[in-house]
Amino acid sequence: MRYLYFYFSLLLCGALFAQPSLPVPTNIQKAYTHRTRSMEGIPGVNYWQNKSQYDIQVKFDPKTRLITGEETITYTNNSPDTLAKILFKLFPNYYQKGMPRDGHFMGHVEPKDLTDGVKIEKLQVNGQEEDVQSLTIEATNMYLPIPALKPKEEIQFVIHWSYTLNETSHNRTGQVDEGSYFIAYFFPRIAVYDDTNGWNEFNYNGTQEFYNDFDDFNVEITVPDKYIVWATGTLQNPNDVLAPKFADRLQKAEKSDHIMAIISAEEAKRGEATRKHSKNTWHY
Repeated sequence: MRYLYFYFSLLLCGALFAQPSLPVPTNIQKAYTHRTRSMEGIPGVNYWQNKSQYDIQVKFDPKTRLITGEETITYTNNSPDTLAKILFKLFPNYYQKGMPRDGHFMGHVEPKDLTDGVKIEKLQVNGQEEDVQSLTIEATNMYLPIPALKPKEEIQFVIHWSYTLNETSHNRTGQVDEGSYFIAYFFPRIAVYDDTNGWNEFNYNGTQEFYNDFDDFNVEITVPDKYIVWATGTLQNPNDVLAPKFADRLQKAEKSDHIMAIISAEEAKRGEATRKHSKNTWHY
């Protein structure tokens, strides 16, 4: 009888102290009203996302850790709004001198890893040259006024940039050890413009995860001979960058249901895996 009473008391208390629905932030209420989002947590009938096509050519010099890149971005405005500016993310500016960084990460940035940040060397908007000296860059955000971009219209950007990869203060990117490098978020990327907050203006200070649009990428990575590139995506030209034996192994592994070793540690140390060129360009 005790157990039956205890169970009944729990049900009764739950009924007496039931809470009303939590308040909904005004920006989310707006999304419900515009039917871009739904109370069920699924996209609404009017949901949209903006999208970009990135064509990137990047070069890395391990001796100097200098990264130089060129990219063409075709950006499509799928929103119902006319955009008067574009916000770019320059994530490597995390290592820029004077950059705000979240608490415990500040002690992990060695002074020799502090740089002048990403250098924008050229920028074109729909073929028109921009004055790179007058760009507005605030930490990891770069703001660019543009001609009015109406809904369903496209705009194209050409950007040339460079920066030096960090050597010892490895926070998600940088030199791992002698001869190994992890190069992440290395290109100017257009920030998210969404249906709740507009442009995502939060700077990257070291601890946040990343918020990006779903985009398409065509990337070419040029590195010296004997360096092997592992990258997101599918290698498009294995026969151009891998020695025949290793290109054959990769092709077989792609069709196998079993784990296959493509390049052993010993083979990598002997520099056998890549084509014997002064430089190789890996296409993803």
